[in-house]
Amino acid sequence: MSEQLQLRRGTAASVATFTPAQGELAVDTTYYKLYVGDGATAGGWSVAMAQRRALAASGTTILGTDRIIAHTTLSGAVTDTLPAASAFPVGERLLVIDESGSCSTTNTITVQRAGSDTIGGGVTSIAVNVPYGFLALESNGSNAWTVTDSFLAAQAPHGASMQFAVLEITSGALSGALVTLSNVVPANCIVFSVGAYVTTTITGATSYSVGWNGPGGSSSTFGSGLSLPAGSANYGLIGPTANYSLANLTLTPAGGNFTAGAVRLSIHLAFCNPSSS
Repeated sequence: MSEQLQLRRGTAASVATFTPAQGELAVDTTYYKLYVGDGATAGGWSVAMAQRRALAASGTTILGTDRIIAHTTLSGAVTDTLPAASAFPVGERLLVIDESGSCSTTNTITVQRAGSDTIGGGVTSIAVNVPYGFLALESNGSNAWTVTDSFLAAQAPHGASMQFAVLEITSGALSGALVTLSNVVPANCIVFSVGAYVTTTITGATSYSVGWNGPGGSSSTFGSGLSLPAGSANYGLIGPTANYSLANLTLTPAGGNFTAGAVRLSIHLAFCNPSSS
């Protein structure tokens, strides 16, 4: 004979007014959350659960039971639609994140509202547009979402935002008189520096330089006479430079051609996004 175990259960409102005994469990049938009692606290204590849903190159309509929306691959722009704020538990965090590292100003993840809800004080959507970018939100249980953490430094009510990003690119095996990394600096950003770190000792040259074809660019914009041994690093600081088009980075050897080695470049930049409504 089969047996079935059922726990105390009820709507979110009814569970909130019930005081479970110490160690007693109660199920919220509105949001499907589990609570454990201490014998004194009305509603008990929420048992933490993180419901992660992985998405491959697609957007989704987020469910009230989702807690993490993880984009594991991206090949174009996608849109995630939030559940109604009234259908998401108050105090629970929802995280939308790029786990692929392919998010960009082209491969964006747009998080948009449901119905007439608002996000972050008045906007209807927020776009994640940097590698490994993320957006964390909480619902007020009624009609609005608050951004609790994100890649954004600041955002205004009509979508204007300020964001900072660091993009890392590895050169691969160095060879020849010039190595070009094409279209790695995003358009419509302010560039502060391009750092360089030698991951594999460089041979064939006596030093090298890092440059670009962006505004005021040269073969040594971000440094020249740089060291070759693995572990060598350079900050590559410049005066903040507005860059309006996709730009290339270049590695140029001095004293001979590259015969081996590899460099990891880090692009430090900011986006100043205008209002979207």
